[in-house]
Amino acid sequence: PTFAIAAKCSSHLGFGLEVFLQEADENLVALDESIVQLERDQDNPQLLQEIFRIAHTFKGSSAMFGYRQMTDLAHAMESLFDLVRQGEIEVSTPVIDALLHSLDVLRVLRDDLANSEDSEVNIEPVVQELETVIAEASGSTPTRRETTAPHLTLDQTALQRLQTAQLTGQNIYRVKVTLDPESAWASVRCFQVVQGLSSVLGDIITSRPSAEEIEAQEVGAEIQVILVTDHDGNALMAPLNTIEDVVNVEIDHYTPEQVDAGKDLPAEGPTRKTSAQSQTVRIDVERLDHLMNTIGELVIDRTRILQIGKMLETRYKEDELVQALGETSAHVVKVVDELQEEIMKARMLPIGTVLNGFPRMVRDLSLKMNKKVDFIVDGQDTEIDRTVIERIRDPLVHLLRNSIDHGIETPEERIAAGKPEAGNLKLTAFQEHSYIVIVVEDDGRGIDPEKVRLAAINKGIISAEAAARLSDSESVELIFAPGASTAEQTTDVSGRGVGMDIVKTNIESINGFVELDTKVGEGCKMTVRLPLTLATIQALLFSVENTIYAVPLVYVLEAVNLEPGDVQTIEGNEVIRLRGTVVPLLRVSQAFKLAKEESEGPEKTHVVVVRIADKLVGLAVDALRELQEITVKSLGNYMGDVKGIAGVSILGDGEVVLILDVPTLISTSISRSGTNAGLTAENDG
Repeated sequence: PTFAIAAKCSSHLGFGLEVFLQEADENLVALDESIVQLERDQDNPQLLQEIFRIAHTFKGSSAMFGYRQMTDLAHAMESLFDLVRQGEIEVSTPVIDALLHSLDVLRVLRDDLANSEDSEVNIEPVVQELETVIAEASGSTPTRRETTAPHLTLDQTALQRLQTAQLTGQNIYRVKVTLDPESAWASVRCFQVVQGLSSVLGDIITSRPSAEEIEAQEVGAEIQVILVTDHDGNALMAPLNTIEDVVNVEIDHYTPEQVDAGKDLPAEGPTRKTSAQSQTVRIDVERLDHLMNTIGELVIDRTRILQIGKMLETRYKEDELVQALGETSAHVVKVVDELQEEIMKARMLPIGTVLNGFPRMVRDLSLKMNKKVDFIVDGQDTEIDRTVIERIRDPLVHLLRNSIDHGIETPEERIAAGKPEAGNLKLTAFQEHSYIVIVVEDDGRGIDPEKVRLAAINKGIISAEAAARLSDSESVELIFAPGASTAEQTTDVSGRGVGMDIVKTNIESINGFVELDTKVGEGCKMTVRLPLTLATIQALLFSVENTIYAVPLVYVLEAVNLEPGDVQTIEGNEVIRLRGTVVPLLRVSQAFKLAKEESEGPEKTHVVVVRIADKLVGLAVDALRELQEITVKSLGNYMGDVKGIAGVSILGDGEVVLILDVPTLISTSISRSGTNAGLTAENDG
């Protein structure tokens, strides 16, 4: 019955299951982050007040729907929060643990509700844990505090409404309902009273408690209502007789002269405060994806319209219709550009939606590893496309786990090394030009290049001879090779290097790249660069053997024209010199096995120099075209895995463009040639 009532009431309060679940997610994330912060900032009254407010809101919302287990558990948490807020209990590890364990159970209850499953979760163990913490810290178990209904008063607007009702001959009643003081569902019963009286019987002028107080569960064992109706008093009893926990009902005729006008009531009105309506709406992500795909098609047509317009203007310069078409097409281009920009903004989310869950994870892992870690998150408001957010969480989790498990030392090791016993771990996000930068930095033991070399040799990743030729920075890069862990023993958390190849692959799959900077004994810094969006990209177009290719501009260092004599050979592999640096040359025609047309003689070589971190490769192409914004399309499963191709696009004239997978091409070229960025001309023999 409770659930049926909640379903009927949802339209009145603007709630629905989907909205409740979304708000529950937001509240759970906020509580998780705030509780972890509370452990570090125990004397922050604003933080304590905010935590109490969120818990109270969550309890009220769940109670309004009749989700009793959620309500009971949230109520137990609220009791503990209140005692901490009033200084009766000090924040301690057991207190934080109990609260976080309760959050975990709330998440399970939330998931069961979302999946329409009957939850088999037993909340008693975590409730008992909360009560035990309270008992041990305060010496007594907190009792439930009742809130009594304040005196019922009216403001001037309400009085005018009642006077109008008198003039039109309507009945005015004061309804006083007394509830069972032991009822755990007082707020729900109050809501049923309001709903039952107002749904078909009349117009509620005011109530105490108010609608907001009922929703927030700030109620006692009594509710009073002033009602304007065409019915008589007997008709009002019918809906009230069906409500559980009602022990007494009083219905009296009422006149405006009987009240103390305006006393204790806000000026905004008798029943609810006036507030600006929300200017936001929730949109399903699939709808945004569909809109983005549609915009992509418009971008293609926009470019096509421009091309056609220019051709017509060239052919029919003085034609008025052509001129009108040109003006119209220019306006269409402007509108499409604006529409594309707005849809892009709608898809953007603060990266904090991912980062906010990390403080809890770092806390749990550091306790598990018996380490002390000061974790700082900066740049949560940095916005990024939601599709990029979805793909970056797992790599970041792995980087953080590596830092805690095998980067940061134990307190004893840090003290012996002259460091503070608590390690520093910082995650920073910011926008830089056309991409997002995320930095994970710790002040731990760093990565030993010699250990990486030995591990790679022992596991057959690289030969001893090849390893001996690597610099320290190049050796450290070997941790991105599959299985190149330097951990002396495997833990259930992570291993420095275990899965780092997957981290790199996942980042590169969204046109990003990762840079590594480390120094033994001082720490490690991982810098991840990601595109703002995966839907459209700025790209440099070029042609090879009558095929058009695109390379994402984020990878392009520069484009150069070389004479045939500028290309040299080292150990059978072509290279070029770029300001004293030897750069491997990859001929795109050979990489994709394109049929080479016969040439009449030596020609200039057009080279697009691409870069990932400090690795450079020159792509030899037939002709450079132009910079253009293109829409990225997947090749589709039916095409299989085409090595070196990340996707396709379509130009305005309908021509298909192949988008290069730059990370793969760079890796293949450097592996083949053995030439790395940083190898100077003086070293090439």
